[in-house]
Amino acid sequence: MKSSKTWTRALGVLALSMLAGAFVAGCSGDDGKDGDPGPAGSTGATGATGSPGINCWDLNQNGVADLATEDVNKDGKVDVNDCRTPSGAYDAVSLHKGYFTENTYTGTSQCLNCHGKIGDDVMKTAHWKWEGTVSGIKGFEGTIHGKKDLLNNFCLAVPTNEGRCSQCHIGYGWGDKNFDFGNPKNIDCLACHDQTGTYKKVATPTAAQPIVGGPDMTAEALQKVAQSVGMNKGVPPRSTCVFCHSRAGGDDNVKHGDISTRMAFAKTTDPAADPKKFLDRSEDVHMGYDPVAKKGGDMACVACHQVKKDASGNMVDHGIGGFMYHSVDQGVMKDCTDCHGAATSIHAGKTVQNIVQTHDRLACQVCHIPTFARKVATYVDWKWSLAGSDARPAECSATPTGVAADGTTQRATYSKMKGCFTWATGVRPTLRYYDGKWNRMIVGFNDKYTTLPVDLGSPTATYKDPAAKIYPFKKMTGNQVADKANKTMLVPHLYGAAAGANAYWSKYNWTGSLSDAAAYLPAYSSGAQVFSGQHEFVSTTMLLKVDHEVAPKEQAYGKDNGCADCHFSNQVDWPALGWTKDPANGGTQTLP
Repeated sequence: MKSSKTWTRALGVLALSMLAGAFVAGCSGDDGKDGDPGPAGSTGATGATGSPGINCWDLNQNGVADLATEDVNKDGKVDVNDCRTPSGAYDAVSLHKGYFTENTYTGTSQCLNCHGKIGDDVMKTAHWKWEGTVSGIKGFEGTIHGKKDLLNNFCLAVPTNEGRCSQCHIGYGWGDKNFDFGNPKNIDCLACHDQTGTYKKVATPTAAQPIVGGPDMTAEALQKVAQSVGMNKGVPPRSTCVFCHSRAGGDDNVKHGDISTRMAFAKTTDPAADPKKFLDRSEDVHMGYDPVAKKGGDMACVACHQVKKDASGNMVDHGIGGFMYHSVDQGVMKDCTDCHGAATSIHAGKTVQNIVQTHDRLACQVCHIPTFARKVATYVDWKWSLAGSDARPAECSATPTGVAADGTTQRATYSKMKGCFTWATGVRPTLRYYDGKWNRMIVGFNDKYTTLPVDLGSPTATYKDPAAKIYPFKKMTGNQVADKANKTMLVPHLYGAAAGANAYWSKYNWTGSLSDAAAYLPAYSSGAQVFSGQHEFVSTTMLLKVDHEVAPKEQAYGKDNGCADCHFSNQVDWPALGWTKDPANGGTQTLP
């Protein structure tokens, strides 16, 4: 196999041979002195646009994938693999490592030189746009919406606060609503394809890193990240997904409650390893690993949250499965039965056989995720009304504090910037019927409220919907700012100066913050909001589907025919599921 040095020298020889023809042979003697150049003339006309840059997938640079002449490796596609020699002299690992050993990483343009078509593909995805053609939000099917214009009861909304959200967006520079989602150079390839587990994005721009959402690393560390991207066939490791998704809502595990930074920990096979530093199978049987029992899947997120693939297993596009809560599921989301088979079959002959056979509308997660946030605390309530004080208000309890991923550090219940938090561990999920459809509140469209608490997110189904099953959810409550006169759930301007001078986190003035946001909207696919000048705080609730932290089977509900795991002790909100009370105690269904 040729080394990357040989590859670089070969290109250099080719370049020199082309330049040689530009020199005239046989000149001799000394040049005379240059004459007086004379006075400067007027500025000339603008020159013609230069030729397009070179993408090595497009060998003749006509912008078309020509299978007959450009499918160098004869795999039926024109793509980055055709950049390599027909003999495969440079595999993905050595090609990327060699290139970024000899060339300083300067940004996405270097990736696009070979992966230009992939950049075009990424820009079509909801993972990039944070919106898509809606299929999962009731009443908005077929329209364009998503994370960018949905309201929630954590950090409330994206518009006006883009600069803060950008620390987790898969791009560079999204600082306001004028960000160019059509420029592939704004894609942050390393956010997903870092294989070292060390990549970080800046939370707030600095003199050293002025780009919103830019890399927050030394040049040496960033170079190692760039060198790593060809490893593991370029498949995103668990650590890259967890970097962002564990911190949704502003801190570790606070939002969904079933994705903490512990899930980024690398597998260990050392039975004597410190359990605080690796993800054990007891925390999640799919992603964790028990070095003593030698059990656990150590699976990557993309094993379930998959992209679309063809019959040969080759990637079709970058759309990722699992975005139903925001807008649309663009990839392939694996279900339990895809790997394990039908519930009745795999539980036949087990102590839960009768329960499984008689509860055919229970999703697997109901029994196999008995609790979540088992190691790392999560928010279950957030009161924005108490924000703004230098000291913790008396209404905000000092306990319980929230245990962090190291198992020791305790996180406070109060922040001047955000208000009062209620932390919880070992949370039993809330159960609801679900069939893939959601009630969601969208800025400027259905952001009015008539009853309390305001429902910002919940599954639409009941037991009358034949395709619906019972699933587990995290129930999140709190209060947040609203328009007192218009009864509108408002978007506040919390961070940065792009939306105005009155960011709440700098001025701590709700009126100014809400005025900024009203002047800034509409943004993206949202509508406008009118702020009357009068605000109040109203109670809100959201349900978030729980799918992670699957426990070992010996901890599952129903084991040994354990009906009391769900019945007889008010562990379940039966009226919310459509019964007058526990059906095992004589409850009846409330819908005809």
